[in-house]
Amino acid sequence: MSPVQKKRPFGEIACEMKLVTDEQLKEALEIQKTLAASGTKKKIGEILVDRIILTPTQVTAILAKQSNLKFVKISSGTIPNEIIKLVPKNLAMEYKIVPVQKKGKLITVVSHIPLDIFSFDNLKFALNSDIELMLASPDEINQALAKYYGTSIDDYSTLVGDIGSVDVSTRGGKDEETVEDDAPIIKLVHTIISDAVKSRASDIHIEPMEKNLRIRYRIDGVCREIDSPPKRLQSPIISRLKLMAGMDIAEKRKPQDGRIPISIENREFDLRVSALPSQHGESIVLRLLEKQSLATLDELGFHPDDYRRFRSIIKRPNGIFLVTGPTGSGKTTTLYAAVKELNKPNVKIITAEDPVEYVMNGVNQSRVRSDIGFTFASIIRAMLRQAPNIILVGEIRDVETAEIAIQAALTGHLVFSTLHTNDAPSSITRLLDMGVKPFLVAASIQAILAQRLIRVLCPKCKQPYTPEEEELSTIGLSLKDLKEKTLYKAVGCAECKEGYKGRKGIFELLEMSSKLKEMSFRKVPTIQLHEEARISGGMTTLLEDGVRKIIDGMTTIDEVIAMSRRVDITY
Repeated sequence: MSPVQKKRPFGEIACEMKLVTDEQLKEALEIQKTLAASGTKKKIGEILVDRIILTPTQVTAILAKQSNLKFVKISSGTIPNEIIKLVPKNLAMEYKIVPVQKKGKLITVVSHIPLDIFSFDNLKFALNSDIELMLASPDEINQALAKYYGTSIDDYSTLVGDIGSVDVSTRGGKDEETVEDDAPIIKLVHTIISDAVKSRASDIHIEPMEKNLRIRYRIDGVCREIDSPPKRLQSPIISRLKLMAGMDIAEKRKPQDGRIPISIENREFDLRVSALPSQHGESIVLRLLEKQSLATLDELGFHPDDYRRFRSIIKRPNGIFLVTGPTGSGKTTTLYAAVKELNKPNVKIITAEDPVEYVMNGVNQSRVRSDIGFTFASIIRAMLRQAPNIILVGEIRDVETAEIAIQAALTGHLVFSTLHTNDAPSSITRLLDMGVKPFLVAASIQAILAQRLIRVLCPKCKQPYTPEEEELSTIGLSLKDLKEKTLYKAVGCAECKEGYKGRKGIFELLEMSSKLKEMSFRKVPTIQLHEEARISGGMTTLLEDGVRKIIDGMTTIDEVIAMSRRVDITY
């Protein structure tokens, strides 16, 4: 198919495909004009990639539609050697093409960009054949060139657009460098991190597979795969990250942990890095922690009633306040928000954490070092000699830590900590099962907060709808209960991709009453504690709090059901 045809504007097609909003396109066009005025020419697609609005694969898909070319995948099968031989290596590299099929005198080739008319004619002449052009993602073309011709496009950064001078720099240590360094791997690694920050990712997962290197960003709790570099870059990328994190790059048999202090667009981050040996290489996970992004209590998503009770409880002079939930449910964020609220010049706060996630001014923070005997229990003992008002213990893992924390609470200290249980009442049973004496549990626990994180609907694209009666029954409601309330569903747009943007908590706050203390002392079953907590402890379950957020238009039924438990429903 000849590339000679009238083309529609790139931006018009991008908007039509709902990959870019009108506002984003207008902003990109303004940037293009500004660059042109300074003598720099840049295509609109490159600008949109630089701003993390489009991926290189999406740019190619738009170009395919613009040029009326097929957009295909070529990584699923193997191209016969006789087909590969139709295009010599020098031509394949010059035009960045891979042949995939031949019918008579027609050779079908695949590239990641449309060929201009001169390249098209030159290629026809060089191959002495008619040419059909199709497009595939830059990554697939790069992998195919490496696989079939033993080489690839010189610099992977050329596939993802001009990396430019992204404002990313590591700070401190012997390896202080900026993205202006000439090494392509350094640029690529910094770009991956910068893109993750711009995409609002909380984690970066770099996972070696048998035939490829997979990179995923965790955004709003969901892993999303991005266009990944070729397999041949796996080793240098992992080595670069381990070097930045202060790890032993020669050690590939044992798990390692490290940290990367980094500045991205004038924002300070501490990246927690974990390396885990796997079947096809070391899997790397980077946790992105922004230093100045500590949430406040009013940003967590509390219902007004729970917010009032929570603030009242954390201002008590002594006792234990537990936050419970699975990994990734926001427990640490909630505890940090509470400590931030209480952090005053006249209050001494000491923490024991594994590891220290956020550095807080005015707070004495200690990191657990089990390898030298510096455990949670030993830190708490040392803390008590420091005369603190408030103690934060990262996690109660064993009976020794639990009993020392309880003793601290009973001697006039306010103690915050976390526990891994499914709901608030289960935490009482969990402590008893650990071996903590019932009278200590009853005497020390002030309140327990269970929580989960739910995705919040994107305000730009959420759509009102009327749910079916059967759908409502899954959360214990009927159409009569809605009255004049409007429910919304997730749609998805260029701003959010999947219909959600950001997360808030759903909470189950149990405040220990005299009845609950007496039941804890008698070691009654969890189900009885749960019933009593609703009666005398004023507890609203996770699901009930989620339902309130559905009715308020904050989230969806599916999201709340996925993050809470069906048995929470009360009829």
